[in-house]
Amino acid sequence: MPVPSPRPDNQPASDPGKLLRGGEFYSPVQARLGTGEVLLSELRQPCSRSVPRHEHELAYVTVVLHGDYQEGDRGKLDELRPFTAVFNPAGTAHSTVIGPSGASFFTIELREENLRQLQMERRLPQRTTFDQGAGAMLWPGLRLYTAFKTQTADPLVLEAYVLEMVGSISGFESPDQSAPRWFGRVKERLHEGFRDRLRMRDLAHEAGVHPVHLARVFRKFENRTPGEYQQHLQVRAACELLRDADWSLAAIAADCGFADQSHFTRVFRRMAGTTPARFRQVVTHALAS
Repeated sequence: MPVPSPRPDNQPASDPGKLLRGGEFYSPVQARLGTGEVLLSELRQPCSRSVPRHEHELAYVTVVLHGDYQEGDRGKLDELRPFTAVFNPAGTAHSTVIGPSGASFFTIELREENLRQLQMERRLPQRTTFDQGAGAMLWPGLRLYTAFKTQTADPLVLEAYVLEMVGSISGFESPDQSAPRWFGRVKERLHEGFRDRLRMRDLAHEAGVHPVHLARVFRKFENRTPGEYQQHLQVRAACELLRDADWSLAAIAADCGFADQSHFTRVFRRMAGTTPARFRQVVTHALAS
């Protein structure tokens, strides 16, 4: 497996409307790795910056690791918190604003030839798509990042993560049928109370439907159970707390609604591909560099 190496010299000139080729970014690249499927880059912008409107040659996913970051186009900017993943199709024009504390990112650029071979180029969303932890796009991104930083994955493992990533992005396309109005209320309840011991019967009662009907509809539109959806929200919240060394693993487990530390570790490993302790080492080392 190639070893990520520093690349401090690849910043393009500040050219509004510039088309950035694969591997080009406005923020400094700390390390990068290229495979037949993707270009992986770790970026670190040390201070505030407004990046002019530009396009990227390749479709790509950005995982925000740290900092104050806004992205959008023509004056409409979305604020992206740490551990948010965003997919941009090839050729998407946008500008970005980075706050005073700077920001760190991990980007996964998808090579066009690989997408053509997979017959996926027309199945990916044609618009910018966000995953703030409840979807399936963030987690293969974090697994790729951990393998990238620790140099622990062989090519077959990396390829599996990339395929999982591509599949998760294509799954963000809207289904043919619209979800019922009560479905949005159930998801809001999960976001508001993901630390609580929620029960299906209580969610169904608030939605005004039978629990069996709720389970079937949720699986149809989210491809997972409400409990699995809740665990995604819990692990994302834990990722943010793991950046703070003052929080013990037991305290994070309790604050995020896990039964205990061992339960926290099992769920975290399944989603992020590593233990909370190892993930903390990777993230805190990235912030210190």
